[in-house]
Amino acid sequence: MMTDVPGIGPRSPLQRLESMLASELERLGRRRDELADLGDALLALRSQVATEDSPVRLGVEVLEQPVAAPVLGRIAMSVGQVDSVFLDGEVGAVTDVEHASHALDRARDGQRQRTIYTRAVIDVADSTRRLDALRNAGQEQHVVETFEHEFAIFGDEVVVTPSTWGDPGSAYLVIRNPVLIGAFQGWFDHVWSATPTRDHGAPVDQRIVELLALGYKDEAIARHLGVALRTVRRRVAGLMDDYQVHTRFQLGAALAHDDRA
Repeated sequence: MMTDVPGIGPRSPLQRLESMLASELERLGRRRDELADLGDALLALRSQVATEDSPVRLGVEVLEQPVAAPVLGRIAMSVGQVDSVFLDGEVGAVTDVEHASHALDRARDGQRQRTIYTRAVIDVADSTRRLDALRNAGQEQHVVETFEHEFAIFGDEVVVTPSTWGDPGSAYLVIRNPVLIGAFQGWFDHVWSATPTRDHGAPVDQRIVELLALGYKDEAIARHLGVALRTVRRRVAGLMDDYQVHTRFQLGAALAHDDRA
């Protein structure tokens, strides 16, 4: 079914494909900009250190997986907030039962935890119960379809991240340099502000409103919520009727000024 464009008429399949491609290119452009900012921070750091580029001099140490758990546990217990991104539900820290147990205890004790999970984590059957327990203990959870890298930020003291880009199973890097920590924190905050909370049984309309406010298109909303595209379009049409608006742009403006958004 073709989509009507106000004042223009129905869009052809080619126009719809071109629009989808433009949206994807824009998304990739934003990600490239984020990586470029991280690269700039690395260059700035290198300009500040002495000529010998040893890891210790740069404030970066390698931590092998077999000895990581107790070291990371001690770091995590010493800070009031932990911000994390997890990529894979079957590899890396998110699969460590001891790690999950300690995170649960810290959340219950009042530590603020903001965690972004990819769909690859959410869709693993064994993850649901563990993530629900963490959320019920107070962990704030957001969801992103995909992400480039995994890391955890412990207060303003340490960043821990796999040493191989995109590979949660590789050895860890422990980063203590404040320039790099600030770069990771900025990256996390940007993604956090642009991603929805993990679904916790809220009504579909409420979830659609949240995703619309974040700029999600109908197709992405349907995929995120696991419902049919026609269901999303029907609910969006109902919201437009509720707000007495005629375009998605007008609906977005209305939601921005409404407490439900």
